[in-house]
Amino acid sequence: MGGVVDESASDLAAFGAPTEMIEAASQEDSGFGVWQENAATLVMFLRLQTQWNVIAGGFLGLNYQSVEFLLKMHSVADPVGMLEELQAMEIAALQVLNKRKE
Repeated sequence: MGGVVDESASDLAAFGAPTEMIEAASQEDSGFGVWQENAATLVMFLRLQTQWNVIAGGFLGLNYQSVEFLLKMHSVADPVGMLEELQAMEIAALQVLNKRKE
């Protein structure tokens, strides 16, 4: 079985991240930790990676109909709690995704 391929740098480039951020991702150790209590929300956030509302000027936020659908589909025990955690991740992601090159 092969190793895990780190595609962080190419993902950042695809989203138009600044060059210095892409270079830093290329050089960083790909290992990172996730606290157990955050693991389910992280997995759900990754499931939503193709469900962003986008306009020519940038990212608007997650498509909440898709969020609701996936929360139901995966029988999330506390959908309101997970939505709040996803929104915190969404806000942080939007700050990075919509950062303009200067």
